[in-house]
Amino acid sequence: MSQKILDGLWKAEKQKILNNLPKSKLSLRDLQINPVINLVNEEKSIVLKKDLGFLQNYVPSPLAGQLMLPFIFQKQKELCYLLGDNFEKWTIERILGMTDNSPYLLETFTPRNSYYFYHFRRIQKEIPSLTFLTYKLDK
Repeated sequence: MSQKILDGLWKAEKQKILNNLPKSKLSLRDLQINPVINLVNEEKSIVLKKDLGFLQNYVPSPLAGQLMLPFIFQKQKELCYLLGDNFEKWTIERILGMTDNSPYLLETFTPRNSYYFYHFRRIQKEIPSLTFLTYKLDK
């Protein structure tokens, strides 16, 4: 195959991956009101009420407006990187039982840099409608 054909195929596959990601993140509070995430390809992803309820067990109600969802993990080889801020990382680590720090003390919280794929699978099993996976798209 010529390089031009391979480049075209790669571009098409990369676009498929990007099209299935959320257009933007919404707060937990916003999703409780309207449980819909708009995707880049203009489709909608419905968030399950049970997933929102699950997160309410981990996130104090006054902070529901600060947790931005969905969780987006980027897979690179055997590791997954959470694309998000410290509060999102704290929430993931709280679900996984890796921290018992208070979310009010985020300045003292040191999140992991990466997670193993089995960590991602555990999170995906608990809150499937709020967990997205993408891949590092280097050529």
